[in-house]
Amino acid sequence: MFRFAQATAAMTWLLLIAGGLVTSTDSGLSVPDWPLSYGTLFPPMVGGIRYEHTHRLIAGFVALLIAALALWLRVAEPRRWVRRMGYAALAAVLAQALLGGLTVLLVLPAPVSIAHACLGQFVFCLVTVIAMATEAGTTAQGGGRRGSPDAVGRGTTSPLCSLAWGLTTLLGLQLVLGAVLRHTGSALSLHILNAIVVSLVAWRLILQARRAREQALIRLLGRWIGIGLLGQLALGLAALAHPDAVWLTTAHLAFGALVLAGACCMAALASSPEALRGMRARWTAYLELTKPRLTALALIAAGVGFFMGARHPLDGWPFISTLLGAALVGGGGNALNQWMERDADALMRRTQRRPLPTNRLQPAEARRFGILLSVLGVVVLSMTTHALSAALAALTLASYLGAYTPLKRRTPLCTLVGAVPGASPPLIGWAAARGSLSLDAWVLFAILFLWQLPHFLAIAWVHRDDYARAGFRMLPVLDPDGASTARQMVLYGAALLPISLLPTVLGTAGAVYFVGAGAVGLWFVAMTVAAARARSETVSQRLFLASVSYLPVVLGLMVLDRTPI
Repeated sequence: MFRFAQATAAMTWLLLIAGGLVTSTDSGLSVPDWPLSYGTLFPPMVGGIRYEHTHRLIAGFVALLIAALALWLRVAEPRRWVRRMGYAALAAVLAQALLGGLTVLLVLPAPVSIAHACLGQFVFCLVTVIAMATEAGTTAQGGGRRGSPDAVGRGTTSPLCSLAWGLTTLLGLQLVLGAVLRHTGSALSLHILNAIVVSLVAWRLILQARRAREQALIRLLGRWIGIGLLGQLALGLAALAHPDAVWLTTAHLAFGALVLAGACCMAALASSPEALRGMRARWTAYLELTKPRLTALALIAAGVGFFMGARHPLDGWPFISTLLGAALVGGGGNALNQWMERDADALMRRTQRRPLPTNRLQPAEARRFGILLSVLGVVVLSMTTHALSAALAALTLASYLGAYTPLKRRTPLCTLVGAVPGASPPLIGWAAARGSLSLDAWVLFAILFLWQLPHFLAIAWVHRDDYARAGFRMLPVLDPDGASTARQMVLYGAALLPISLLPTVLGTAGAVYFVGAGAVGLWFVAMTVAAARARSETVSQRLFLASVSYLPVVLGLMVLDRTPI
């Protein structure tokens, strides 16, 4: 079984090379029919037909090999996870064939070809791990009985598991970006940037693998990943210098597949139930550092800013890179905010279960993570969009961490200061799309700025005891009867109503937006008045929920009723 799986993996790798030649020579639609080529199994092997038809022949043979391997695993393999990998490989290779055939018959767009290419790499990784798992005498502990059911998957330590899966994920992203680059010519900057991140993570993984003194196979895979990555980087630089060299671009793809397969094998070796649980716990903690709901809201605002500022038709990859950069900056800023306020978070009931107060992560880990995400976000924006967008993202970080966060302990004006970085995502998106800021962009900023104030005052009123315990000088903490808080809720809610109608006045949105924004704005003002009169936690909680509903409705109406530029 091991020899057969090994041969199947080798043929799958050959299939990837054949597919790479089809793309590199622009032979993708040289044959107009499928599954036959010009109605026959043996068309004239000339021009692009030679590459396309050879790719089809190898693909058919590989599909038969994987079907036989999946059947053999079902009959003779005692480990359920290995059998499931065989089924997954068979399903993926059939889906890949279907995508390829439909692309030829229906001339489907580039995203389908990208999915086809990525599925091929996925199949190769699955078959390679199966081959390693069925190898006689190999175990995760560096030795073992021939044919042992625990040959792979017994596991090592959580850091190695986390690094191996992290590298596999990043290499998978690199594969997607490479497929996008090959099929559309886009995403080169993201591909280069992710290669740098991949190199840093791979270096940490190699150092961790060297410490696995009793696991010979893990050390061997660590060396292979290091050597393979150096070769892959060299081929990538050569392909950039000589983009028309078919053999270079194809070798870059093929070598990358070997590195990705090595990372997958390392992840499989390092994965035990205990290691996977530890990895999931750490990844969950890192995700919590980014405050996902707050980051998602900022992403929506940045996306709306890009969409409103873009000239149609919308260019997809700059839009995606803007969202990626904004997500990294927002997540990094939130992580650094939690690092800076870790002592205060431990004192408040609403935050005491965050990763740092509960010691699920160490402060140094949170700091490094936040800095990494923040720097990456600014770099992504600077490399893939306009410089103004990256500058605005950097200023947003500086005002959030350098002004708002320390001012929370000093003055109730911190809410006004904090509303500035909170309202910046639409400016970042608009600048990414246009390269400049117009009055329409500043109106978007003003809408978010004014919306945040009743929103945050409602939160602060509900949790004023918590804030007082942590030493935060929010307005509701210093305003026991709530009179000043109530006045400001109504004031900013009332100011938001006319400002939210300006997009129609300026011609950015139409009449439908005007009517809808006016109606929901009147409702929001009524909620602020109700909260001001009651001055109770229950009604303030309702205002908070109303504010959460208000913003998506207004932004959604703006996008739906946008006036084309």
